[in-house]
Amino acid sequence: MLRIPAVVGQINDHRIVGEILLGEEAVEFAAGLVEPRQSGYDPDRNAWLQRVLLAVWISHCAVNSMRRWAMLALAMLGTLGCDRAWLPARTFHQRCGWKAEDYFTDPKVIALCHAIEANNLAEMDRLVKAGADVNAQGKGKMTPLLWAFPDNQLPRFKWLLAHGADPNVVIENEFNTRGFMGPGDAVTHMACKTAFPGYFEAVFEHGGDPNLRNSGAGKYKDVPLTMIITTGGSNRAGRLRTLIAAGADPDVLVTGRTPAMIAVSWGGQYDLANLLLDLGADHMVYARDGVRRLVHVAVAEKQAFRGNGPQQTADYQALLARLTERGESIEMARKDCERWGSWSRTTGEYQQKVATEAAERKAREETAAEAQPR
Repeated sequence: MLRIPAVVGQINDHRIVGEILLGEEAVEFAAGLVEPRQSGYDPDRNAWLQRVLLAVWISHCAVNSMRRWAMLALAMLGTLGCDRAWLPARTFHQRCGWKAEDYFTDPKVIALCHAIEANNLAEMDRLVKAGADVNAQGKGKMTPLLWAFPDNQLPRFKWLLAHGADPNVVIENEFNTRGFMGPGDAVTHMACKTAFPGYFEAVFEHGGDPNLRNSGAGKYKDVPLTMIITTGGSNRAGRLRTLIAAGADPDVLVTGRTPAMIAVSWGGQYDLANLLLDLGADHMVYARDGVRRLVHVAVAEKQAFRGNGPQQTADYQALLARLTERGESIEMARKDCERWGSWSRTTGEYQQKVATEAAERKAREETAAEAQPR
């Protein structure tokens, strides 16, 4: 099969789904039968545009005109809404070649996976009572809970969680999913990014770790908070509240920035930055460079401000007001940004001077701390 790049997926979040196979799988995707490769896909956001883009790509890249027009017609059926009975639906397990016997050796666990695929809760209950382990770990750290995750089948997923399945097991393989999941992921992470309703709530009602980092090579070492900000779909504010209530660290550094900093710079989600401050985030936490705080990120955002409407503008002004109320100087932050921006990054001047400023700040703080009465 021929592989083509596809500008499909988290368009507003500046995320690209890696690849789509041109062939049978592309036909299924166009008809809406395949979950997108990015588990953070939000069907409520740009769904029509995403499918149109897919249709254009399939049409453009087909190797002959007959195939091009056939593929375009099928893709447009998915765009305009077609009866899915026209094409045979396959489960995620079938599309990815998941066979329980390839991952597990325990016959009871294999039977449990078969019951999961069949959405047979009664059989799942019988097998678990007979000794099937809901936390069995197979090849690549495959688990029954991960087996239950695909295809938007909430009852089987919730049933396993309610019977003790651990969502925090970190997997070691992509399991032939071509980017839907990969080493370093856990069901906890996937639940933060999926558009499947009820999955996020189910995980964090049953032991999901709100501070679990994605540990995969080449990953951003994200935690649930930052996953919600960057790929969390709808109701991001509600999900952030859930995570903070569950014990998430609002000041954790991911890619050298706090969640509030990421919210500001990731599409101007100033409402989420405000919410994080209200939920206890510390505006005085420094980024990894040791000189920037949230106020600097906010000021830098203003210099490149691309507001999408009055609500976003109001949220931005509310953020500046919150920071001012907490003792920050917008004018001083602006001068800091201008000074840092005047230093050359190509000659190493910027890196050297920023490191010097950070060291001087830390020395001042240590001196002040020592002067405090004990």
